[in-house]
Amino acid sequence: MSRIARDPFAALKPLLSALARAPLPPVLLVTGDDEWVVGEAARRAVAAFREAFAESEVSTYAAPGAKVKDAVDDAATVALFSTNRLVVLEATELLRAGKVTAEEVDALLDEADEARGRPDEERVLARLARRGAALASAAGVGGGDAAETARKLTGRVKRSTRADELAALLALLPEDEEGSETALERLLDYAARASAGDNALLVHALSPDRDHHALAALRRASMAADLSAPDDDARRERLAELGLERAIARNVVVEPEVLELLLERGRVSARAFLSELDRLIDTAEGPRVTAEAAARLVLDEKKEYGSDFVDAVVGRRPIEALRIFERLLAGDSFTAFRPYGGKEDPAPRKGPRGESAFFPLLGLLAGEVRRVLAVKCALSEKGGGGARRADYRTFVDRVLPALRAPKEGAAPVPLEGHPFVLHKAYLAALDWSLPELVDALAGLDAIDRGVKSGTGSGPELMEAYLLARGGAGAAR
Repeated sequence: MSRIARDPFAALKPLLSALARAPLPPVLLVTGDDEWVVGEAARRAVAAFREAFAESEVSTYAAPGAKVKDAVDDAATVALFSTNRLVVLEATELLRAGKVTAEEVDALLDEADEARGRPDEERVLARLARRGAALASAAGVGGGDAAETARKLTGRVKRSTRADELAALLALLPEDEEGSETALERLLDYAARASAGDNALLVHALSPDRDHHALAALRRASMAADLSAPDDDARRERLAELGLERAIARNVVVEPEVLELLLERGRVSARAFLSELDRLIDTAEGPRVTAEAAARLVLDEKKEYGSDFVDAVVGRRPIEALRIFERLLAGDSFTAFRPYGGKEDPAPRKGPRGESAFFPLLGLLAGEVRRVLAVKCALSEKGGGGARRADYRTFVDRVLPALRAPKEGAAPVPLEGHPFVLHKAYLAALDWSLPELVDALAGLDAIDRGVKSGTGSGPELMEAYLLARGGAGAAR
């Protein structure tokens, strides 16, 4: 592969080095925006620790609640039957702020106002101060002085005019309540007090709230690695790097176009991306994964999409197209397009239900037939009567540039679209003659006019259109 692979886990290297020698750092923090990436980082940290300390032990916990107490107690306790201990704590929920409403803040402050002047004022206000601190902690804005905490909390719920009231209430929090035994406070207290030694606490979290006070405190008190990508381009780049790393680990060559095709499907989660790459590697004939194989993976994935119907029609399989067409119209919902070029595992674009899905399907089919016709015209302009089937790489490198190059004395035939889409149209064009494509496009126009004029229903006219072309499909 021509591209030089970069390490997608480069930010993790200082932590791995620290886990390979004594004394161990007391707390390590790993965060990221992809579930697989964060999990893999934790697995690599455990592997580095075990490799360095043969007679060690690893314990794993998931926050919140008592699990945090167990994790902290383990990290603070000398191991009896091993030399070193690594405690792994999954803290995603702990570092995500809860939702606090304006009504909760108003009710708290109104109750505090009503309590003033009563015989039990001191006791009630202390209780309300503890509730206010709990709200701030749930919102992820606690940990500072009373005024700063009040300003952040009231600003978050659009009650900034009551910030002074809340600050005055929080200032009444008894001193012995500042270290209350909550899960988050246990963790922060341990991080602040622990020192390097034989044990280490590895905290990892998926997409924690950036402004959470506990996250900032943990970062200050620990060795931290953030594996988040700043934007969609960076996430795609990270997937490409993970793909290269996987190819090297499995000792195969993966053509760059393979990664491009997988990325263009819009699946930007590492787990889904690597699963598809592994599938290609497992089914490859030899130590090389080709772009053609990746294209087949995309095409062969059988789901109820409108594009499956279109592929069957232009592939001259009208009987199969009719079956798909009937299933699409009979379904409770209709999905016209495959996920393509969007966000992580996007929901497919939804079209109308039942027979009302007819016109989206008709438009999708007409667009593809026009694309195949354009490719066929370009082939004819180049004297391509004897054109051969070409794999994706050959098509991109040789065939497509030749088709797009203008013929002397003639206007160029516009060929717009991604090379993968045009390659599909090119392969389909080899099975059609120009008159057949013109007739097919005219037939779709007749269906459109027939439905709008009341000559027949869309499903009936499409069925007749497909059955009239059944001879070619049956022959195949």
